[in-house]
Amino acid sequence: MLAVIKLGGSVVTEKTRPYTLREDNINLFADKTRQLYNENIEVVIVHGGGSFGHPTAAKYSLGSSEFSRIKAYGFAETRYWMSYLNLKIIEELLSRGVPAISVQTSAIAQTRNRQLHRFNTEVVNAFLERMLVPVLYGDAVIDVTYGVAILSGDDIAAYLAQELRADVLVYLIGSGGVYDRPPGRPDARLLREIRPSGALPQTSESALDVTGGLRHKLSCAFSAARSGVRVAIGGLTYLREMVLGQDAPYTRVLPE
Repeated sequence: MLAVIKLGGSVVTEKTRPYTLREDNINLFADKTRQLYNENIEVVIVHGGGSFGHPTAAKYSLGSSEFSRIKAYGFAETRYWMSYLNLKIIEELLSRGVPAISVQTSAIAQTRNRQLHRFNTEVVNAFLERMLVPVLYGDAVIDVTYGVAILSGDDIAAYLAQELRADVLVYLIGSGGVYDRPPGRPDARLLREIRPSGALPQTSESALDVTGGLRHKLSCAFSAARSGVRVAIGGLTYLREMVLGQDAPYTRVLPE
């Protein structure tokens, strides 16, 4: 069984506090990943940037069309912070006996017009064949049109799930699932199923996000679901249940 897990930036970082880790969540994720690995479930991890990648990318306007020396520096700084966050997650996985290996996204992927253009999945597949756990991340990458661009971890996870023919794609998010209205409201209701034809949930995303937030995540999730991948969106607590398709309070993403 192959599971692609997108670990949201809001899960592993304090998105409203730049460059701040949520260490308890990283530790819990490492524990749960160890359990999956010990059950002989193949795992590919893609994590978001949270308060490490988004503030830096926004500071240098890496998503804009003009390329310059200052953007070159911003590209390098964004790459630094994403590598830093990646290694912190790798560190906890390794400490628990999970053979996690960092895969630098910008070394194997490019965009064109800010859309995914090239991606070397052979590298990821080769690691899986050797019982390793590849850990990729949303990243600043080369864009053949604009010079550089941001490639979202949500896009990467959906693409890998389809190309590697994964059994399941799990999006771990801080709110614990998709709600019919902003989850902080007392009348918010967890949606146990969501379809492309349904009404798009109301959102109140205030934290900086240069990759499109929940709306983009749902677009990626629907794309994977339509290709035949089982897709779930939920909180870290129920990671194993989502991977195995067991009943728990999370959101199932249906193709229609």
